[in-house]
Amino acid sequence: MKRIVRTIVVSILCCLPVWLQAQHIQKRVVEHPGFITTNTAEIEIKKIILTDEQTQVDAVIYGKPGEIAVISPDTYLTTEKNSFRLREAENISIGGTTEPERIPESGKLNVTFSFAPIPRGVHEVDFVEEETGWTIYGVQLSRQEPYVYIPNFLKSQPENTIPELPEPGLSAGKAVVNGYLLGYDTRMGVDMLLTYTDKLFPNTWKNNVTVRQDGSFHAEIDMLQPDTVHLSVNKAILPIFLVPEEEVTIYVSLPRLSMAASSLLEDKYRRKQKAWFDGAAEIINTELATTGTSHALKSYRLAEKDLTQNDAVKSAIRKDKEAVRPLCERLLKNPILTSADRKVLKDLTFEDIRRYVEQKSETLLLEAARSESSHEAVIATLDDKIAGSDILPQLIAPHRGRAILIDFWATWCGPCRKSIRAMKPLRQKLASKDIVYIYLTGPSSPENIWKETLKEMTGVHFRLTETQWKDVCSAYGITGIPAYLIISHDGKLKSKHIGFPGADILEKDLLRASEE
Repeated sequence: MKRIVRTIVVSILCCLPVWLQAQHIQKRVVEHPGFITTNTAEIEIKKIILTDEQTQVDAVIYGKPGEIAVISPDTYLTTEKNSFRLREAENISIGGTTEPERIPESGKLNVTFSFAPIPRGVHEVDFVEEETGWTIYGVQLSRQEPYVYIPNFLKSQPENTIPELPEPGLSAGKAVVNGYLLGYDTRMGVDMLLTYTDKLFPNTWKNNVTVRQDGSFHAEIDMLQPDTVHLSVNKAILPIFLVPEEEVTIYVSLPRLSMAASSLLEDKYRRKQKAWFDGAAEIINTELATTGTSHALKSYRLAEKDLTQNDAVKSAIRKDKEAVRPLCERLLKNPILTSADRKVLKDLTFEDIRRYVEQKSETLLLEAARSESSHEAVIATLDDKIAGSDILPQLIAPHRGRAILIDFWATWCGPCRKSIRAMKPLRQKLASKDIVYIYLTGPSSPENIWKETLKEMTGVHFRLTETQWKDVCSAYGITGIPAYLIISHDGKLKSKHIGFPGADILEKDLLRASEE
């Protein structure tokens, strides 16, 4: 009998470590979990505890002292297949059903949420609070930092390279930015802005940047001289040094940039490289994307300062800027340069200042026309000297970064008029998309009838010369009208149709051109 009891005890003792290990496995703790991006700075996750009974999320709510803290009952953790709803909360009222807590003097309120249990094998979730729109994408459950593929050619960039600095001084032109958000997924809401504080206009330019389905983006910005701009990606900001008339390609680690902007994770990611560069000012930009400061940029600023040490040069620049600032302020209200404006510009000492003001005037006019074209017809002109293969590039150049539909038509063409009417519901459906509609006709459309017809047609309208009409039709095989060319956001011809193919086909083509 004693032997039997001893055997049972030994068996229990042998199984005990396995049982304890099983109990340990059932509870998993993730401290300061990484994430891919977030659209809010008002909530951050400190800890996630996963068990078979619940998923506990310890978080911090940020706000002004005394503000009421309430969480919507429509809050959940979600994966591609399942949602795990909020069940309970501590230190915060769910939907105001209990007396709400207030943000303390520190501006931070520690709260705890309990969600339905997440099965093992799930590696990341999104935190979603529907009422306020708070979303934290790609919260990690099994690794500290989200995995992002970084191409080998970026990682193998040479070290200790002597920086090639741009020439200091004025050099007005358009800086071009192409880029990719590494780690981006189409489910993520990403707002991007390229911001530039002007040295002449009393304005900070904020250019909206569209992110394509593959995470790519394109932006162009007028600049008076090489300078630092800021790329905002949701709540994170990346400083970029741009050079007018030059192009840079940026590969942004979306998780690292986002986590470096987090109060809880800033110390860990602040000095990690958040973007890689190919093109203008690589060394400066790599340093800015790693530490936020740049030794190479300091060298450039010293060279720039040396250039303007001459009293005569400083005086001339100051005089030119004082002469154009009233003009620039007025252009923000009415971007058309008057004859008096052109006289002021002609008398400037520095050609680059004149060129920059003229360029901004053209850009502002174009933006106004593009905005106006969505509500009414805008008549545009093309220089009669532009011919042959130069015609289409000139037509689409101002709209680079947007999808373009080019409609070949004529006032006497019944099917053309019918297809334009059939397109109205589609244009309303795609109103939120970044699409420009350009209509081309030739001299066979009498000018007075053409202008009268445009009262019913929104978009950008060109009436080409006979030679231009024949050239562009010949170059793109336009053998009859109506005809359509679909141009993608990067300026490539995506599709062509002779005859109206139907609104459904054009919708697919335009979506592909604007998003892919």
